[in-house]
Amino acid sequence: MPIVQISVVKGRDRASISRCVQEVARTVSETLGAPLASVRVMVTEIEPEFFSVGATLKSESAASVSTGTDDTVGAE
Repeated sequence: MPIVQISVVKGRDRASISRCVQEVARTVSETLGAPLASVRVMVTEIEPEFFSVGATLKSESAASVSTGTDDTVGAE
């Protein structure tokens, strides 16, 4: 029984996360040859204040994105 754990910073829409969970389950089933019904996928959403890239909190970098000064975009 493959178990996949995905951690993401909060802020993505539910439909995108659901689609990701389904695609990951299908991919794991296909690549490992495991029955789809045996694959478990869990998503944990992390508050931006509790996630950092280096010493920069994601909540701080989100503010930088809006001002065009973020150099950590895509680093997660």
